[in-house]
Amino acid sequence: MADKNTLPIVVLIFTVIIWGISFLSIEIVVETIPPITLGFYRFVIASVLLFFIKRIKEKEVRMKKKDISLFAVAGFLGVTLYFIFENNGIMLLDASTASLIIATIPIFSLISESIIFKVKMTGLKIISIILSFIGVYLVVGGDINSLINSGKGVGYIMMFGAVISWVIYSLVTKPLSRKYSQLVIVYYQTLFGTILFIPFIFFETVKWSEVTGNIILNVLYLGIFCSAIGYVTYVYAIKHLGIAVSSIYLNALPLVTLIAAFFILNEEITLNKALGGMLIVISVTVVNLKIKRKKVIPTTHT
Repeated sequence: MADKNTLPIVVLIFTVIIWGISFLSIEIVVETIPPITLGFYRFVIASVLLFFIKRIKEKEVRMKKKDISLFAVAGFLGVTLYFIFENNGIMLLDASTASLIIATIPIFSLISESIIFKVKMTGLKIISIILSFIGVYLVVGGDINSLINSGKGVGYIMMFGAVISWVIYSLVTKPLSRKYSQLVIVYYQTLFGTILFIPFIFFETVKWSEVTGNIILNVLYLGIFCSAIGYVTYVYAIKHLGIAVSSIYLNALPLVTLIAAFFILNEEITLNKALGGMLIVISVTVVNLKIKRKKVIPTTHT
């Protein structure tokens, strides 16, 4: 009989692959569909699918009136604001670099928890933070002055804006995670996040005549696989493998993006990017190894 963990591991690897490739899809789409408009259409698709998934799995569970404002704030931070930053950042950077920056979220979460909740910083955690910052320095090229005067500099600011918005989102979501299941949290936050995109899309113009079948397929991929099915498969994996093991697998996500971008988009893998990426992955892996039985905050940041 096959090991009981075989299917969850296969499902988790599938999730890591589709999330890793999502950065490529965003890079392809934002050349035609503006970043905020892309976020809106992506999450319209995801909201519809998550509605049916919730009806099947947790039909009777509804959001309490007193939690509406918290769901709305979390949806704005984790969906609307996060993807405004990420999509704009990827438009200015390459997919692999964007993925490596997003991979630092656990490091910044650790720092924020230490400051806000006075979580003890061990020597190993401090070393991990230092390694991650060295890795980021290498990934961004090391020449800060030239970055400030280029479009890439704005791209990096956007990506770190996405990181910070997700860290704040995670803190806001903690009270909700004690009352609702992950599915309910993600569904309502996705719904609010989608609605809150609307005021921003009027600042963008879509050249519909340039939208090809390939662009449409990539938008569908982002909405269906990355923001709906990917969430379901990840939760399935967590249920059977635990958050610690699942988080370790997620550390391979930037590697997936790096390899896929090399073969599909012909992106260059420089020595600095390879070394920086390695340091980031190692530092995040060390941090995630310290995760015990904490209740997981839904991962929808790809």
